[in-house]
Amino acid sequence: MTLRLQSAWLFEAVSEIASVDSVFFPVIHRFSALNWLSRREFSLSVNAVIASQAMLLRAWLDGKNGSFSDKNRQKFNQQIKNPLDMSMNPFRAWKDRWFDSQQLDYLFYWREAAFEIEEESQREIFWSVVYQIMSYWLSNRACEISPDCHPDEIMGLMLSRHQSFISGRDAKIEITNQSLDELEAKKAGLVVFPLSLADDETPEVTLQIFFDAWQNGHDDLELSRRERRVQLRKFQINIERSNDYYLFTKLATNAQIAALVWSGIDLPPTFYEQQLIRPLQKAFEERYSNSRLLMKAVDRSSDAYDYLLLFY
Repeated sequence: MTLRLQSAWLFEAVSEIASVDSVFFPVIHRFSALNWLSRREFSLSVNAVIASQAMLLRAWLDGKNGSFSDKNRQKFNQQIKNPLDMSMNPFRAWKDRWFDSQQLDYLFYWREAAFEIEEESQREIFWSVVYQIMSYWLSNRACEISPDCHPDEIMGLMLSRHQSFISGRDAKIEITNQSLDELEAKKAGLVVFPLSLADDETPEVTLQIFFDAWQNGHDDLELSRRERRVQLRKFQINIERSNDYYLFTKLATNAQIAALVWSGIDLPPTFYEQQLIRPLQKAFEERYSNSRLLMKAVDRSSDAYDYLLLFY
């Protein structure tokens, strides 16, 4: 199930309650959802339970490490003249189903070449750009479209895109990579919980699984898929049974306002009210005296709504 984090809508609703100078995300479903938030004046604290997602956050949202240097670009964005030995490629199981031989050559080369980059922040930028390239290649394959550019040209374009993206960025952002059991509640004006209500795999989740496997140097998608599920299980909500919301209330202990956001489809709002909203209100009633539910229709033909539940 796709989760749409509508940041402007969230802060419009929160601003009617109180001004906020700091925001805490105990978990985040995708780094790009924080782009708008990371350019605001308030401080932002984000925890990514998956290491590769934390790396993407540092590379694309922090900004203090700048862009990929011209020196490193000239040295590491090379064109492969001859095909590499596929038997040595740790990603060879993806051949033809997900990537062609040339793409796999570059995926192998880019990961290995990055270990020669001295500065860790530069290495992470280089690796994080591969996430964008994977997205481009997988999308093209799904649409049966051949890429227009050679892999080294795509790498150059994406590095330029990264440079443009972080230009002028001076984010007040703290990024951590902790399991939810280890994470402590942070003092914040607002804590945000993006809820996942289903275990269905979207194309975006598939991309994250591929990138995590690639970054860890193996082609076992099931391993990455299982590890991801284990890490996110405590934030996985099953609306067909009772749930334990202790972790949510614990992480909201030091926040002035708590916001829970989710996207729903094919189920009427009254179902969420009975199965999710009322149990959450009961769980948070000892910490907050007030709550407010907002809904935004996305597609009425399929009962698709975005939900925002605020506690204050």
